[in-house]
Order: sequence, then C-alpha cells, then structure tokens
Amino acid sequence: MLSRLYKLKDEVEIFLQKQKQDKLYEAFREEDFQLSLAYLVDFFEAINNLNLKLQGRNTNIIAHSDVIRAFTEKIHTWKRKVQIRNFSSFSHLTELLSEKKNIEQYDVTKEVVSHLHSLAEEFMHYFSDVSAENSLWTLVQNPFNPDVELLLESLQEEAIDLKCDSSAKKDFETKKLEEFWVKYLPMYPKVGEEALRVFLPFSSTYLCEAGFTALVVLKTKQRNRLDVEKDLRCALSSFNPRISDLVRKKQQHPSH
Repeated sequence: MLSRLYKLKDEVEIFLQKQKQDKLYEAFREEDFQLSLAYLVDFFEAINNLNLKLQGRNTNIIAHSDVIRAFTEKIHTWKRKVQIRNFSSFSHLTELLSEKKNIEQYDVTKEVVSHLHSLAEEFMHYFSDVSAENSLWTLVQNPFNPDVELLLESLQEEAIDLKCDSSAKKDFETKKLEEFWVKYLPMYPKVGEEALRVFLPFSSTYLCEAGFTALVVLKTKQRNRLDVEKDLRCALSSFNPRISDLVRKKQQHPSH
C-alpha cells in the first residue's frame, strides 16, 4: 500500500490540489513527510519479506528462529549505518536524498535511528529466547557435531552413540531433517523423542490462516449450509489424489 502511494505521489498531489484539500496538499508536499514516506516504504518492504519467510507448510521453530535472529541483526546493522548517515540499506530513501541539492539540510538520521532502536527493543521483548544458544536445537540440526557436555545427562550416551553411527550419517546427508529423526526414533528413542518435540509445535499461524482462506472459498453465501468437513480436508491436504486408481476401483454401470 505504501509502495503504491509512493509511486503515485505526484498523482496524489494533483488530486489533493484539485479537491482543494489545501492543508493535506501542503502537508503531503513537505520534504520531511516525503523522506519519512520513502523510509517507511523501504522498511515495510523488509517487514513483508520477513513475513514471507515465516510462511509455508514445511517449516519448524528452528528455521523460524534463524529468520528472526537474522532480521534482528539486520536492524542493528541498519542502525549503525544510519548513525554515520549511510542510508544504502533503504533504496527509496537514498534515491530521494540524492535528488536534493542541499542534502545536509535534510537530516532524518535521528528519526530513523530512534525508530530502529525501538524496533530492536520490541523484537527482543517478543522473541527474547531467540538469541540464546540451545544445545538441543544444535543436536537436532546436526547430531554428528554436538557439544555433548551441554546436553541433559539422560541424553548424553545416546547422543554419543548416534554421533558415531556412520550409516545414520549417510542418511542425514540425503534425508530431510524430520524424516531422519522419524527413521531413527526407534533406535535412539530418548534423543529422537526430544528432537521430534522440537518439530511438533506450530511456529506460525500459517496453517490456521490457510484453513480459514479455504473455508471462505468453500462456504459462500449461497452454500452457507454446506458441511465442509470433507471438502476442507481435501482442500488442505498435501497429498495429490490418485484419480486413476479411484476410478479403476469403481464398478462401471453398463447400459441396460
């Protein structure tokens, strides 16, 4: 939305002028507002990219934690660069500043630094445990290079056995992380159970939102009495239906 507004800012100025909205017209044309708008366009593009990385079916809390941690570090990097008047991380803002003749008089450093500082604090408040080292997560991500001493004593011996299992190491290189731990759960039940506990929680609301979206498509105003349970299960399933097999099992109705 902000990106569209920024691209059409000249048209918006003309519209406000024709509508005789003098106060809004003057406020919209102010240099400080234009610079703030350019910064917000860049900022929300970064937020939207972060949101896209947190979507999807085949993901887990470890992957999402990595994304959040990376974005938090980016905020600190942006802040350090802006403090020395380097706005290269914000393309629209950089472009707009380059168009100004007396660039020194347009100092948005203080406002941007203040906003990034507040943003970093909010991220640390909501995701306070993301930056902490988690020995179990390290084991789950790579069971062949763990720091065994940091694990619970009940897991240490199994972790060592798994670490030295050459056949498991070959499987680890070819299988998905979830598939690997499901396969080796019977052989290493203590470590495997703890690993699967990491994968079980829903780390985002993506699946819930996808369910509501499918429900809105299926249960329209004209079909408001429809029992959507079976249809919704088909719509949300990740399995592709084997139509040919289903048809083959059905008995044909010969003509009488």
